[in-house]
Order: sequence, then structure tokens, then C-alpha cells
Amino acid sequence: MKKSLIISAFLILIILPTLLPYFNAKFFYTQDYIFIARLHQMSAALSSGQFPVRWASDLRYGEPIFNFYAPLPYYIGAVIHLLGFNFIWVAKILFILASILSAASMFVLANKLSGRKAGVLAAVLYTYAPYRAVDMYVRGSLSEIWAFIFFPLIFYSSLILIEKVNLKKLCFLAVSLAGLFLTHNVTTLMFLPFLVLWWIYLILKEKKWRNVGHLFLASVLGFGLAAFFLLPAVFEQDFIQTTYLTVGYFNFRAHFVAFKQFFSLFWGYGSSVWGSNDGLSFQLGWVNFLILGLVAVLVIFRRNDKKFLGLCSILGISFILSLFLQHNKSAFLWEAFSLMAFIQFPWRFLGISIFTVSLMGGAIVPYLKNRLRFLYFILIIAAISSTVMYFRPKEYADANFFDKFLQIAMMHKGVDLTKDYLPIWVKTVDGEGFDVPRADKGVIKVSHIGRRTNALDFSINVISDSMIEIPITYFPGWEVRANNAVVTQSSPSKMGLIRFELPKGNYQIEIKLQDTPIRVIGNMISLLSALVVIFLWIK
Repeated sequence: MKKSLIISAFLILIILPTLLPYFNAKFFYTQDYIFIARLHQMSAALSSGQFPVRWASDLRYGEPIFNFYAPLPYYIGAVIHLLGFNFIWVAKILFILASILSAASMFVLANKLSGRKAGVLAAVLYTYAPYRAVDMYVRGSLSEIWAFIFFPLIFYSSLILIEKVNLKKLCFLAVSLAGLFLTHNVTTLMFLPFLVLWWIYLILKEKKWRNVGHLFLASVLGFGLAAFFLLPAVFEQDFIQTTYLTVGYFNFRAHFVAFKQFFSLFWGYGSSVWGSNDGLSFQLGWVNFLILGLVAVLVIFRRNDKKFLGLCSILGISFILSLFLQHNKSAFLWEAFSLMAFIQFPWRFLGISIFTVSLMGGAIVPYLKNRLRFLYFILIIAAISSTVMYFRPKEYADANFFDKFLQIAMMHKGVDLTKDYLPIWVKTVDGEGFDVPRADKGVIKVSHIGRRTNALDFSINVISDSMIEIPITYFPGWEVRANNAVVTQSSPSKMGLIRFELPKGNYQIEIKLQDTPIRVIGNMISLLSALVVIFLWIK
């Protein structure tokens, strides 16, 4: 226990230099700062009783963002906000937590594979990889940074489950998988093929073919835990304008990496562009190339060491594949598998590259003995000193820069918002803004308005037969009731807003986002899966 505490404190101390800018009173500019708005919307939705959260009511006239955008970091952020932190500090804490937990999970995996010293080196390599600095201080990719936690956890839980099956280990793998599923859709898509390779390696290594079934059960259970999100995200994606996710700037064909860029020491805070003149860095880090060189030498001189050779072979294959998928020579694969278009940026596979090379760094540690022992400390010092300067922002934002993502009036205008998750019924986002139900035709008088993030109720005096327009974006699940009777909705307006007709009279209107059948099924599967996990864990 004492050793564990010492190692934990040591790891935190080592990774602290990568986190220092988050302790500044100000926050800094990144390419994606809309996560502040998402944090605000998640907290507002939970506070109003919406669960699971699907609807962000203040993004324009409302968007189903959390029906499609993996929500786990934002749920955690909402809890942190409830503890009293403002949203700027919530975001900072989330990035800090992700870094600490990523280092910890990598230590656990590498320690299991190659020993405690290997765990420390692998955690340092993983933490100080240049691509993590890109995600943290250039792109500001909150969800992707959180996904780094689960790569090692999933590999580790798979390993211990294959070695010796028990119910707790099966649940551990299921929860780890669910964590990734609920953290970042794109990273999940990228990671799964490499996980299958890892499973094949473990089964061949341990010669425990029967355990394939346990891996399958854990996968099913992990999917079940995340089903409340995954099922609607898959089966309701035709209800949003997914074309915005894969065209124009987000066309993967414009973002392949030139081989020389893996070696380049260039650093910048710009954007990814067509060709090799990108404004941000895709370097792998020269220390990682040194690691690869040492691995190659050891493979030659330790070719009879089956454990080392097997581990480095599967990690090496995965590493080479991850690099290949970033190069334009892999375009035929991207064209063949249409789902890969949603990855958008081939260089995202750098996340897999740094994961595998960090593990290879850990794998060489047991062989750095006697006269080679000094290399261990040199690698740690070099890994830190060669990239620590990248873990800083370009500049800090003005004190009120992020206010626009916290002010409802500004969010309604769609300031700086993307169109990724707009329902297909929205033909234009330009139009006269309003926040009270109005008449497209006829005359109405509205009073006693009550709002929640997923509901609206009001009293209405329909003076003459009217077409009523509601300041809520239409999406399947929205139900309108007049005097407790369901009202048939008319076609949404050009702005995609809910409309319905009422004859002359007085009404009490209730509008609420209900669950569609697929959402109900997903919710029930997740609830059942959670109960199964709890039962198996305490059994």
C-alpha cells in the first residue's frame, strides 16, 4: 500500500509540468472551445431532471447533441459543477483528471506486462507524447483526451480476464469498454480493430480458446451498459445532418500525413490542411523513435525470448498499421470502409501510435540491466525534456471570451456553433429570433409559460384558428398535448421548429420530449446490464 502511494505521488509529480497552464486563473484559446457550452448544457439538463440527457435546449432552438455525441466526460463535468466549480474550472479539472488517470492506467498495464519500472517509463512516454500536447493545448479535444484513459484499461482488463477468468474481471472489462463507448465515438471506431488484434495475441499466447466466450460476454455487457447512448446514436443518425461531419474541411482525403511529418520537430497552433504544410504538429517524438530502435536491437539479440518477441510483435504490428492508416497510401481502405469517413482526420490514429510505442518502451525496461541501467533514466529525462515545452497554450483568452458559451441569449443565436447535430428538418438557421410561442397565421395570446430543458408548457387563448410555431427544434420524440389530448403536428418550419394547428378556444399546452421506441429499448438494456454487473460483482 505504501509503495502504491509513493508511486502515485511520483507519477503525479512527473506529469505535473504538462498541467501547469490549467492552474492559471485564466483559460486559453483552443480550436474547440464549444465544450464549455456542452458542459453548461449538460449541467442544465441534469439539474432540470432530464436523464439520460439527450437534448441541449439552449443551442439555437435546441439540438439532440447528447443523443449522438458521447456524453461521459460531460456527465462527470456536470457532477464537478454541482460541487461548486464554475464551468471554466470544470473544464480545467476534466483535462487534469484525464491526464492523471491516463498515466495511472498506462502504469497499471505496463506494470502488469513488464514490471514497476516499466510502468513508470510507459506512463511518462504516454503522458509526454507530442500528440497529447496537441489535443490538450492546440485542439482542446476534451473527449479524445478522456479516451486515452481507456486504451490501457481495456488492454489490462482483457489480459487479466484471459489469464484467469472470474466474474469481477469480466465486469471490469465490460465497464472499461462501456467507458470508451461513452467517451468518444470516433476513438471507439478506431480502437476496436486494434483491440481484436490484442485479443488474438492473448488467446494464442495463453492457449485458452474457451476464453473467447468470456471476451464476447464482456463485450456484450459493455455494449449493454452503453446501449442507452449507442442504439439511438446508430438508429437515429438519419434524423440529423450527418453530411456536415464528412464534407468540406472534415473530408478525410484532405488530412493524410506525409511520412516526413512523423519526424519533423515543427510545432504550431494552426490547422490541419491539404498537403504537408499543416499548422499543427504530427510528430511522433524523437524519444519514441529511439525506443523503436532499442526494440529492434533487442528483437535481434533476444529473438529466443518468446514473451518479449510476442509482445513487441503485436505492438509493432499495431504501431505500423496505425502509421499506415495516417498515410495517403491507405486511402483505398478509407474508401472501402465508409464508416472510416467519420474519423475525419487520419492523423487521429496517432493516439494508437503513442499508445503502442509507450508499451514497447515499457517492454524494454527489464533488459536495461547492469551497464545499460543508465538508459532507463536517460529515456525518462529525455521523454520529459524533449516535449515539455509543447504543453503550453499559445495565448490566454480575455476574461469574458467564454461568456458567450454560457449566455442563453448568445447560444440561441448559434454563435460559433457547428451544424453537426442539426435535425434534418432545419433548412436554415437564419431567421427572426423569438422565445415565446407565436402564430404563423391567426391570432393567439400566450401566458403562464413554464420551461424545462426538455419540456415547455403554457396557457394559450386562440382568438382565431391558428398555426402555432414553437421556439423548439423538431426532433422525433417531441409530443404536443392540448388540454391533455395529443395534437397532430404540422410540418416543421424552414427553421425546423415545431408547428401545429389549433381551432379557436382556450388551451393548456404541454410539450415534452418523450423517448422513442429505440431510446426506450436502449434505456432498458442499459438498466438491465447495470443490474447484471452489480449482481456479478457482488456474487
